[in-house]
Amino acid sequence: MSRRHTLTSATAICLALAGTAMAAPAPITIGTGPIAGFAYPLGGELCRLFEGAGNDKARCVVASTDGSVDNLTRLREGELTFAVVQSDVAADAVGATGPFAGGKPFPELRSVAGFYSQALTVLVRADGTVKQVDDLKGQRVAVGAPGQPEPLFTEYLEGLGWGKAALGGIVEMPRNEQIAALCSGKIAAIAVTAPHPNGFVREALTACKVALLDLTGPALDAVVGSHPAYGATRLDLSVYDGQTGAVQSFGPRAVLMTTVKLEDATVERLLTGLVHHVDDLRKAHPAFVGIDAAAIAAPTGLGADRHPAATKYLTDNKTGDDPSGK
Repeated sequence: MSRRHTLTSATAICLALAGTAMAAPAPITIGTGPIAGFAYPLGGELCRLFEGAGNDKARCVVASTDGSVDNLTRLREGELTFAVVQSDVAADAVGATGPFAGGKPFPELRSVAGFYSQALTVLVRADGTVKQVDDLKGQRVAVGAPGQPEPLFTEYLEGLGWGKAALGGIVEMPRNEQIAALCSGKIAAIAVTAPHPNGFVREALTACKVALLDLTGPALDAVVGSHPAYGATRLDLSVYDGQTGAVQSFGPRAVLMTTVKLEDATVERLLTGLVHHVDDLRKAHPAFVGIDAAAIAAPTGLGADRHPAATKYLTDNKTGDDPSGK
């Protein structure tokens, strides 16, 4: 074999290897929710961080969807790589309950990272008689519109020991009537489940002297302890103009989900971008201000077991004491 032929062959091999090393991985798709919701901008940031975690021109696509149920259906069918899902809906999918009743369980569902909570929020008059949870006894509390109760509020009442029978009544009332009713004294409290900051809560805080009730206590601990899809959360009131301090609450979390079939490298890459640049995520949207490495790794309120690669990554990078989520 001639020297020229040998050099040509060696060059071809080097070029082939270089091309292999530079090849981008298969593109991924993250299902989110409606464009006007919190999940859509979260998906956009996750895509940006995933693409920036390497120099291989990886592609990530954000998919606007109808929300958690749609995401889980499409994730199961292989249309999505990841999906932002509410943890209680994820738990329903795993066990074929709730909106998935009558269907097949989804035991292959796996969580990757936890984000903000859909927190039970109880609004009261700051200058009224309700200062703590026990003061709700004998008082009228507004929940959702007719046919739209607040299940988290019901579950919280069950953990109090005195329950809803001790209230002055649970009023199903359209949201657009509730703030005026609270300010005028027709009701003593409003129960709403929402991420924060929230437009309805902001409107209430500016309408009259309104405060958020602190739900700390055995009832909160009991609900979180008996519902693995719920997690305790701290609501930072400074996200609202003129407010300070914080109150404790609980609720399902927005969780990044995938399936056990997804290769470890893709999970690790996404977490690398997320954990190393979590401060960028916090600055991207007011709802993300409470997201930090500890929140991402927290094992409570996930709705499904953690993907093995996510557990290993979070453990190796010491972002939580027990990130398994089991």
